[in-house]
Amino acid sequence: MSDGYRQFDDFSRPLGESWEMIPENGWTFAMSPARARFVNRSEGNAEIFLRPCSIYGDTVEMRLVPAESRSGILVFGFLVGFEYITFELDLSSGDLQVLTHEFHKPQPRAHAKAGAGFSSLSVTRKRCDLPGLPYEGSSVVLRLDGEVAAEVDAIDFLPESLFMFGLKGPGELSLASFSIIGPTRPRPEYLHVGLWQQGIKPTTAENVNVLLEGVRQAADAGVQLLVTPETSLVGLRPEHPEWSDQEHIQSELRRFQDGIQKVRGAPHTLIGYPDWVDMSQVEGAALEKVPLNCHRFVRPDGALGPPMAKVHVCEPGLWHGREYNLQRVCGAEVAVGVCHDAHYQDVWATGVMGGARLCLHPSSGGNYRGSIPEFLTSIRSLGDAMDVFWLRVNAGGGSAILYPAANRKQPNTLLAVPEDLTDASPTYPQYCPMGDLLAHTTIRLWDATGAYPMRTLRSGRKRYEIWSSLVPQIREV
Repeated sequence: MSDGYRQFDDFSRPLGESWEMIPENGWTFAMSPARARFVNRSEGNAEIFLRPCSIYGDTVEMRLVPAESRSGILVFGFLVGFEYITFELDLSSGDLQVLTHEFHKPQPRAHAKAGAGFSSLSVTRKRCDLPGLPYEGSSVVLRLDGEVAAEVDAIDFLPESLFMFGLKGPGELSLASFSIIGPTRPRPEYLHVGLWQQGIKPTTAENVNVLLEGVRQAADAGVQLLVTPETSLVGLRPEHPEWSDQEHIQSELRRFQDGIQKVRGAPHTLIGYPDWVDMSQVEGAALEKVPLNCHRFVRPDGALGPPMAKVHVCEPGLWHGREYNLQRVCGAEVAVGVCHDAHYQDVWATGVMGGARLCLHPSSGGNYRGSIPEFLTSIRSLGDAMDVFWLRVNAGGGSAILYPAANRKQPNTLLAVPEDLTDASPTYPQYCPMGDLLAHTTIRLWDATGAYPMRTLRSGRKRYEIWSSLVPQIREV
């Protein structure tokens, strides 16, 4: 909805993708229309997580079936990283407490007595001031049958989170419905992303021809955002005369732009090539034109997006861009780092602080060799440290699209890899190149919260002032 977000479940249909509801350890969640019977017979916790990218202004409501028995401790609230705002309500005694991760404040943050016969429970989280700090915090209000039961403000909690509810130890209750109502989410729910693993060709013209083939294949697959390797327009060939031929490179760039216009349903395509910028754009420059390792999105209409440079260069003959890269493509913010930038987490972290939940890493860092299973194991956690989706494409193989962090619903973070990293490879389990390959998948951006860079940003006045000054402005593609 353009004027807001609404999720409603009355359990008459299978639960949607936002639900991580996997019964285990002696608990059940049996659904029928207008009734979900939640029972925990174990001494452990029965927990259900929802990943709708919960934000300020959300109201989460659970309606209970009044005539059915309820008992035990109902736990619910907001969760992100190691931060939480948790309500614990004893369904028998009515004892209620609100707990947070803020161990520099008395816990529980609130304690109250609630009535036992309520039929609806709602909790609203809003933006509020944090006294003594330069960034905002959260306030929460719990209502039972529309009446305020507990209220806490000035909670130092991240802007985006999951919502969870569960039973702490043995207990039972029946839900008639579950809903979340709030503002429009900050980014699209889904984005179809792809990578074109293109090997280096002998000439720029050949590289452009193959690049256009990748665009055609991606368009046929419904890809919205396509990432190609570092310097994909020309191929990483610094020893070749074409590498420093600005006129020839620009001519081939225009040919690619013309070609992409002719591809029906073409994606926004990230390409790279050497480019020359005026010395006024480079601090300390002594050359009138400075060569950079430039990367740009090319829109489906052939127009170029704003330029981005490799932040930390390692090629001969090219200077580095120094500036962090944050752009909005297809409605989603992306942070971009190139090849050698992998050694510097700040390249992506600053973008995540600015709103990116997808990190793009085009590379031309040599040819991959070795065990396919061992390699896949080594890259499974690429997005974990940022809590973001990660797309890595390398001209020499070893490309992948990855989910932020494993959970019960998504235990395998490898969402898509080219065919040469599967058992379809003729030399499996040892790697061998299989030519130019497309890999693609649809990612659910709302599953990522960017928790860890966001906590670095929001770690007191001094850090906030330092890091916020480094966060790049979003540039629209």
